[in-house]
Amino acid sequence: MSNKILVVDDEKNIRTTLSTYLESSGFDVVLASDGEEALKKIKEESFILILLDIKMRGLSGMQVLEEMRKSGCKSNVVMMTAYGTIENAVESMKLGALDFLSKPFTLEDLKNIVSNAIKRQKMDDSLPMSFKELIEYSKKCIIDKDFQKAKEYLKKAIAENVDSPEPHNLLGILSEFEGDLSTARKHYRAALELDPTYKPADENLERTTRFKYSKDGINFDDDKDAGEK
Repeated sequence: MSNKILVVDDEKNIRTTLSTYLESSGFDVVLASDGEEALKKIKEESFILILLDIKMRGLSGMQVLEEMRKSGCKSNVVMMTAYGTIENAVESMKLGALDFLSKPFTLEDLKNIVSNAIKRQKMDDSLPMSFKELIEYSKKCIIDKDFQKAKEYLKKAIAENVDSPEPHNLLGILSEFEGDLSTARKHYRAALELDPTYKPADENLERTTRFKYSKDGINFDDDKDAGEK
């Protein structure tokens, strides 16, 4: 398996920070300063992971993600954003991106998200899984567009930890993806019944009950506080 990670960002300091950390962790790092350069490198090489900024000059991260999927590239993708919420989250999920790194980020944030993304690719559902592994495997199923299996493993996660709001929030997102807002709201409310302070479900429920509903700003988890541009 390739040990290369592609970093795509039009901010030089971000590319430098990511490259320095990832190389010190043993990865081979390739850099791209815009979407067109990224697509060229994706055609030429294979990557275990791609860190892709959403907003760039020229092609946006969403456009790059769409083009690379059209070309058959199945590399795991982490979308990077400097916004308080994730724009075009449902569209990103459709294209197989379920990890998001909010700027500004800490090295611990980066370490965790890269580690989880790479481990997810190697997961084998024939082995016993912990609660966290069930959550990660359900994300792998979403990336593979096996939504029924994702639901199955999220329900297993609920059985493993009945007090966690996270699987309910993810089930709500899946229901939104399928266009079932009523069921999505039920899952978000179930998450909030377990933890009234669980920000992702609170934001998702508020967004889905607005008079003018929008999928923009879906919140996947609360691993870190949202940053502002």
